[in-house]
Amino acid sequence: MDGWLQQYSTTRVQPRLWVERLWLLESKEPQVVVRTVALHPGLNIVWAREPESPDASGLASAGHGVGKTSLCLLMRYCLGDEAPSITSLREKAVAGFPKGGVAAKVHVDGTAWLVYRPYGAYSQSIAGIGNDLESLLAGQLPGDFPAFSMALHEAFIAKLPASTLPGSSQPLEWRHLLAWCIRDQKTRFDGFFHWRDGDGLGFRRSRQDPPLFVRAVLGLLDAEADRLIRDVETAQTAMNSLEQKLLELEREPVYGLTHVERQLRTLLKADEDLPVLETTLGPSLQSLVADALAAAQRAEEVLDRETEAAEEALAPLLVRLEGLQRESAIRSKETEIAQSLLDANEKEYIRLMTELQQLDNLAGHCRHGDVDFSACDHIAMRRGTPSLPWRISQREVEADKPKLHTKLQAAKQAELSASAVLKARESIVSAKRAEVRRLQMRKGTSAAQRAHLKSVWADLELRAAARAEGKDSPALKRARDQQEKLMRDLNTKKAALVKRNQERSERAEKIKDLTRTIATRLLGEEGYGRFVPESDDHPFELAVGGEAYQVLEVLLGDITCIIDAATAEASHHPGFVVHDCPREADMSERLYRELLLTAAEAAAGLSGNGATPFQYIVTTTSAPPAALQSSEHIILELLPGAEDHLLFKRRLLPQLSLAEVV
Repeated sequence: MDGWLQQYSTTRVQPRLWVERLWLLESKEPQVVVRTVALHPGLNIVWAREPESPDASGLASAGHGVGKTSLCLLMRYCLGDEAPSITSLREKAVAGFPKGGVAAKVHVDGTAWLVYRPYGAYSQSIAGIGNDLESLLAGQLPGDFPAFSMALHEAFIAKLPASTLPGSSQPLEWRHLLAWCIRDQKTRFDGFFHWRDGDGLGFRRSRQDPPLFVRAVLGLLDAEADRLIRDVETAQTAMNSLEQKLLELEREPVYGLTHVERQLRTLLKADEDLPVLETTLGPSLQSLVADALAAAQRAEEVLDRETEAAEEALAPLLVRLEGLQRESAIRSKETEIAQSLLDANEKEYIRLMTELQQLDNLAGHCRHGDVDFSACDHIAMRRGTPSLPWRISQREVEADKPKLHTKLQAAKQAELSASAVLKARESIVSAKRAEVRRLQMRKGTSAAQRAHLKSVWADLELRAAARAEGKDSPALKRARDQQEKLMRDLNTKKAALVKRNQERSERAEKIKDLTRTIATRLLGEEGYGRFVPESDDHPFELAVGGEAYQVLEVLLGDITCIIDAATAEASHHPGFVVHDCPREADMSERLYRELLLTAAEAAAGLSGNGATPFQYIVTTTSAPPAALQSSEHIILELLPGAEDHLLFKRRLLPQLSLAEVV
């Protein structure tokens, strides 16, 4: 083992995730392979060489457009990514390879999976456990693409201390970790937590969530710390809400007093400059209130007297009305009896006579027999012989019908006269009743207004006194008591979190030691690299400054993480990282050379029995150091200007619509 890594021992033989082979297929059936890219654990360099001939054109000599980024996108695609940049590449690829796709052999926690993903939008992705591509394409391997996606989730996300992030309850997904493992050159490596440019990650909080996620992956955030963070954030949210409520409650006495005063001025129609309390210089709200209450009291006393007089005038009218109603009912009943006789309607006659005499409803003592009505023989006889009066009356009708007609007309006239008198009396009584109700309503309205005015004034006095004495309202006092309780609870939770973080500091110290070791290898002692686990923007720092060193901080962090994944059981990192052209992100040639040499030395130093416990894939347009220009490290050479040396062995063109072709 190289000296600078001598104190570190590996905890696994191979990376938890690594890509062994990539196939670019022109068609699935029949199987036609355009290119095969063999990879291995350790350092893998994809070199887009610039032609050595000085006669090459500018485009041909630039080292661009040969497939470096496309290779990274295809690896992302095979590992389950569906980002817009991948969709754009597939649209170009399907124009040249309408039946084509990309396949990969991927090792997930020691299990070899084969994956095939088509370029076309409507073809199906397939996956299975095994080693033979032909068997996968023939559908002979166990498993499918959803099972492969689940295997990635179970291996690297389900084993994290929590399935969501504290603070946002953000569900964690494999694509979050994949974005970290395969860095896009479009971000220019401008920040450790800046993983994608335009593709989106789905984090609800773009600033807070990635650092929390990284800490969880690095084993710095266990289940207990995660719970404490959530408890602290919940308590802090409650505290913030209560503090806002306290501000409102503290302002409420002033606002409330102003509101009540404005309400009182509206009730009294008083000017804004009128003083509230009595003065010797003139009227005030207090004097207006006293005057209004006294005036209302006097008015109500007058209304009481008027109501009493109206009710006294109504009483005899009601007595007379009752007699008229009884007389009108008798006249109406007599008219109906006379009519039933003329109509020879015995049944109606008996009913009317019964009602008139009230025989069926009699109750009490019979004055004729000096007994109860229920025991009176006279009543019983009358009830038992209802037809006797009818027969007598009927004989009288037959004897003198003209006379009976005259009686009927007289009865009708008497009924009409009684009804007219009754209606006139009812009209007088109704008017008098309405007058009484109006008086009562005026009294009730006045009393209610007086009570309301009195209540508003009492409220104003109470609020003004409380403000003058500096007293808190009951609600404000309860809120302050609750604030004190919440503050104690929050401080307790924060102390528990600090204690837990201190207990986890041993894990952080190991990453710090490893960071210093790698930084020293890269830059010497003066580089002084350090790991700052609590940082939300620069978790890996170098003592030197400058944009090139800012890029190197990002690369230092990723290299540290994959070496840590190979040497620490606590890490959940897959030990797999892809960097797409970091040299082009304003990084000096010397720093870039030292980065590649450091990765190669780490792979050699940590290898045991021919296996390396991490996989680092990097694409470059710059020539690697001479010591690394061998098949052991360079897995693919691409050359602009010659189609056979392009990734797809042809230049991909955008698919044109029919209108564009014409």
